[in-house]
Amino acid sequence: MRGMPPFDWMEPKRNPALARERAARRRAMYESELADRAALLQRLGVPRAAARARLSARLAWDFEDWPTPVGGEQLDAILDRVYGSAGARAGQRGNQGGSNAKGATK
Repeated sequence: MRGMPPFDWMEPKRNPALARERAARRRAMYESELADRAALLQRLGVPRAAARARLSARLAWDFEDWPTPVGGEQLDAILDRVYGSAGARAGQRGNQGGSNAKGATK
């Protein structure tokens, strides 16, 4: 083996753009999973603060020995989208019900 010349294929060549793309995909996957979990907790009637505590604990458990891919600000943004949009939808449903009721009385 000593006399063998080095072969090009023996040297790993990693594409840095591919590594960045994979990191972005992983981060998006974690954010999507957290949004799904937050939506489930919201539908179950869990308050936002309790949902944040549960999701933070889940991240700490999943990434015990590694840095978490989703930070506190990102988690708050996800919760704002889920809990904020749910409140807006409930308000729209109430408005629609009110307009139907008015139309039915005429």
